[in-house]
Amino acid sequence: MNKPRVIAFATQKGGAGKSTIGTHVASALCYLYGYKVAMLDCDYPQNTLHAYRNHEQQLLQSDVAFQERLIKQGVTPYPIAISSMEKAVDAIDTLAEKEFDFILVDTPGTVNVSGLSELLERVDYIFLPMEPDMGTIASTMSYMHILGNFTQAQRPESNLVGFYAFWNKFLKAEKRTVYTKTADLFREKGYPLLNSRVESLVSIKDKRSTMFPMPEKELRKLGLGNLITEILTLVVGQGAVTPSGKRLEFAPVEFEQSTPATTLDDNAK
Repeated sequence: MNKPRVIAFATQKGGAGKSTIGTHVASALCYLYGYKVAMLDCDYPQNTLHAYRNHEQQLLQSDVAFQERLIKQGVTPYPIAISSMEKAVDAIDTLAEKEFDFILVDTPGTVNVSGLSELLERVDYIFLPMEPDMGTIASTMSYMHILGNFTQAQRPESNLVGFYAFWNKFLKAEKRTVYTKTADLFREKGYPLLNSRVESLVSIKDKRSTMFPMPEKELRKLGLGNLITEILTLVVGQGAVTPSGKRLEFAPVEFEQSTPATTLDDNAK
């Protein structure tokens, strides 16, 4: 039995989009790429992932078109389990006994919770969505400083290979030096920042689903397709072939340089 790769989406600031991004990633991995996926919702008390699934299960009972669409897709929806942070590691270990390729974990939007340290050692990769505002940037860097103490390089017993921030709610039309200055600051501090940028568009929330993937064309348009490919390339390798037969080829995007209109607050440093 293959060991599943455990991926967490994390922030210490609510509303950064980790649950929405995590749902799109899980649905793409399962329904587009053919991986066997499970999700673990540890984001108490809102348990957003579980709420998404409950809503869609209600639609299955009342919406014939929704039922027909699921039957036509022909893929059983991936399971979503709920766990407290204190029992998260046990929940991951229980899921790991089954034939999953990926276990995706949605964590609470805070670091002040019992059980977090044990979880950070149990996951393999952590991805942190980051909005282009000074408070979120500073918060993300603070979290990444903490995560640096939990990697395999620091703790041989840890599973944590790496952690990576990425831009979420990116505004393409708004040229701001916050992006380039933050990238420079991350390089200086040695904090990994993914190339991918997920755009700030309503459709990202409106079209999130635990039972269906967003179409690949839309994923690419929103930057989600690039993010998913970049994550998979990090985790399974460039050129790897997915169960659905897609070859992973990630090419960094060249973004237009910002104009000197806004600067990154020194407090973010």
